[in-house]
Amino acid sequence: MEESQQISRERSVIFSIYLVAVFLNAFVDLGHKIIIQNTIFMIYGEQQQIILTAIVNAMILVPFILLFTLSGHLSDKFAKTSVMRFSAFSAVIITLGITYCYYNGLYKTAFGFTLLLATQSAIYSPAKMGYIKECLSKAGLSRGNALHSSVVLIAILLGTVFFSYLFEAFLGTMQASSPEEILMKIAPVGWVLVGLSTVEFLATLGTRFYPTKLISAQFSIPKLISFKYLASNFKAMRSNEIVWYSILGTAIFWGMSQNLVAVIPAHAKVNFGVESPLVVNAMLASSVIGIMIGAFLSGRKSLNFIRINNIYTGSILITVCAILVPVISSLTFIPNSTALILVTSVILLFGVGAGMMIVPLNALMQAHSPEDGLGSMLAGKNWLQNIAMISLLIFTVILANLSFGSEFILYFNAFIAVAGFSIVLKKLKAIL
Repeated sequence: MEESQQISRERSVIFSIYLVAVFLNAFVDLGHKIIIQNTIFMIYGEQQQIILTAIVNAMILVPFILLFTLSGHLSDKFAKTSVMRFSAFSAVIITLGITYCYYNGLYKTAFGFTLLLATQSAIYSPAKMGYIKECLSKAGLSRGNALHSSVVLIAILLGTVFFSYLFEAFLGTMQASSPEEILMKIAPVGWVLVGLSTVEFLATLGTRFYPTKLISAQFSIPKLISFKYLASNFKAMRSNEIVWYSILGTAIFWGMSQNLVAVIPAHAKVNFGVESPLVVNAMLASSVIGIMIGAFLSGRKSLNFIRINNIYTGSILITVCAILVPVISSLTFIPNSTALILVTSVILLFGVGAGMMIVPLNALMQAHSPEDGLGSMLAGKNWLQNIAMISLLIFTVILANLSFGSEFILYFNAFIAVAGFSIVLKKLKAIL
């Protein structure tokens, strides 16, 4: 008994080290994205800003879509600790390249490095998620996932504010006329990225390999090219309507959220006169706080069963908030400062609704998935969510290219919520 407790204590320490690596991975990935997005915010007008911000966010998603089969295979084929260490070390090399770009004002190259940083993160992702079960075993899976999600959300929240603050602090009162000038001015931030990536790599060295079954199957390029892997995962998702519509509900939300991330900075600048990247990113960060609150409320009320009502409450709240954002912005009799506070509050409530809805939808999906096929379901779910996000980003770029303003795009986002959630809720009500 004493030995068992000692193992448990040791694994808790290892898992804490693992969480440090998880935190820093999300923190660093977000840091470079914030620098690029803030540079775009400072230089470009509404249409161009929406387009470039959407492209940045799309570049982060593309590797997750293209590499989801390969990254899953690597995670099953090799020790997850090895995959995590290799990915973390590559992040150190990539951030050194990013820092070089900052100091030399290589804006386009730094922009492109976003794709490279996302690629290492896409390979990293299945290994770090799979390590939760290896480290804590099946009994600690629920708690481990909850801690992992909390750490990632906190990293996003703190990273958004921290890197926006550094950006403004180094930029000062400089009136830059080009993105190249901005990058050279804030270049020391690159060393912060390198330093954090190095600590992340050292943290992965502190994780321990636990013997586990690794697959011996070889990765099939022909099966990948012919979409047989994708077809297999998609068929598994569609075989159960509860699973399918649960996944569809989360995909609609994540697609909408990417639309908001791409549009809100330009919208705040044009409609509320906001000139500070820190203020804009604080607005977006409020949604993360909302998701944490909503997830807590939903989880607290669903200790022993899945509370289906939270799905309806959450989706209705998301839809109402999506409509209110452009409506409040169009009310000319409200002062800019008041409208800014109201819209930020609505974005916070948008996150609360999301947290309330996502928790039971994910629980439904997992509860109705076959035990030996849960991995495929999770891989398919992530793929579909990424497809939804990048599809809406592409549509946002098209609308901006056609000279539609941020307000119109936000109304379109609200339409997606009304149409999408109406279908999902109707179907779930019929089959549950």
